[in-house]
Amino acid sequence: MELFEIGYFSKTHGVKGQLILRSEIEFLLEKVKVLFVEVAGAKAPYFLSGYKQNNIGIIVSLEDIDAVEKARPLLGKKVFLDASLVVETETTIDYLGFELIDEQKGSLGKVVSVSDNGQQILLSIDFAGKEVILPLVEDFIERILEEEKKIYYNAPEGLIDLYLDLE
Repeated sequence: MELFEIGYFSKTHGVKGQLILRSEIEFLLEKVKVLFVEVAGAKAPYFLSGYKQNNIGIIVSLEDIDAVEKARPLLGKKVFLDASLVVETETTIDYLGFELIDEQKGSLGKVVSVSDNGQQILLSIDFAGKEVILPLVEDFIERILEEEKKIYYNAPEGLIDLYLDLE
């Protein structure tokens, strides 16, 4: 079983040894049966006997942890669970420094800034001393090579020229 770090125990809650699990990772909480806690370099299993979400984290009850004194040694410890319970989230790519290569104009240079106008991601390229802003939309992208940091682009006719003919 592959384990995935999901967060840590930030503090105790109540007098029955409950702990607050702080996590920025989305996972299938309702399917979690066991949490693994990093103690002395090893990951020890702790069976979940209950949970409740609140505004500061997830209040968890662990089997055999029934008093604040038993819970305190777990404070600040990293918490892991079976990686299959972690919800995959779409990773975003940082396009800064990527070279943009247009099908017609060739290499336009490197992306100097990235912005999001709510509808689409906009890439700003310094091409021949002029700022060229291009939308990163599926229709115009030929392919993106993340390893090589290259974006192959097919701009609609005249779009790049709009920025170059501004004199």
